[in-house]
Amino acid sequence: MSGDELNINVHNLVLSGPVTLYESSEVRESLLSAVSEGKDMRLDLETTGPWDLAGLQLLVSVVASGRKSGQSVRFVNVPGVCREIAERSGLADWLRGVSDSLL
Repeated sequence: MSGDELNINVHNLVLSGPVTLYESSEVRESLLSAVSEGKDMRLDLETTGPWDLAGLQLLVSVVASGRKSGQSVRFVNVPGVCREIAERSGLADWLRGVSDSLL
């Protein structure tokens, strides 16, 4: 099976721009739409920032929603500022556990 065939059942989503309280409604809708497709998800966070606690809460929520639906949600290219917020919030181990790559 080729890499393309393996990824056919994975929704790849690239988030970009700020992920803060001010954008949380828009980001939340994008994430909910992706979860509703019923596929495992791979979220690329490389071009995101700035971040705040509301943004991190969205990541926690999308992982929880995916698990309830039997979907895997993984993060790639997690920026340092997001990891710093996770560390201060006591969620660094959780974030490492759901991430495939950190920046």
